[in-house]
Amino acid sequence: MTTQGRKTAAPRKRRTYHHGDLRQALVDATLALIAKEDVGAVSLREVARRAGVTAAAPYHHFRDKNALLAAVAEEGYRALNQRMEEALARTRAPDLAGRVRALGRCYVSFAVEHPAHYRVMFREEWGDEEKYAAVHEEGMRAFQRLLELTAEASAASGGKVDMETLAFNIWAWVHGLASLWNEGPLRKKTGSDSISPLLERSLDLLVMLIVGS
Repeated sequence: MTTQGRKTAAPRKRRTYHHGDLRQALVDATLALIAKEDVGAVSLREVARRAGVTAAAPYHHFRDKNALLAAVAEEGYRALNQRMEEALARTRAPDLAGRVRALGRCYVSFAVEHPAHYRVMFREEWGDEEKYAAVHEEGMRAFQRLLELTAEASAASGGKVDMETLAFNIWAWVHGLASLWNEGPLRKKTGSDSISPLLERSLDLLVMLIVGS
């Protein structure tokens, strides 16, 4: 067989990035990989391949895989915090029930809409506050908003409810709801393609337990 008359495929051009774009390109490639496979599939070499850069390129921005995943987690927390800020700005004091609903809705909706970020945001590694200071700071910003609301709820109860315990339980409630939906069991049980109806009913119950209305 000869090659005469056959068209040869043009060589695939390597994508290039201007200064300052590579870091985000690697984060985006990591998110795409997690969405398609899982966190366990992430490696600097594979992310570099998907981003169209050399295997050595990621090391200009990230010392190792965990540093790359920390950047993904930080981005997720920043986006979640922005959502929370906007939602709370629309629902001001003294509407405690409205703000509880707003935070719960933000948390679960973000988790469902951005499952790749969500899978990375709560990894055990981020417990090293010194090594992963930026992730810790953004995570604490989100948790502080919850503490502020539970402090109000505790005060309204005359101090009968411990605000930190209440915060932990609200967090566990919304986190479990989002995780069970993302992993599939709740989608199967409800037979729904949208978490919204279940989320709103859950928020009604949550507000009734916390605020009493």
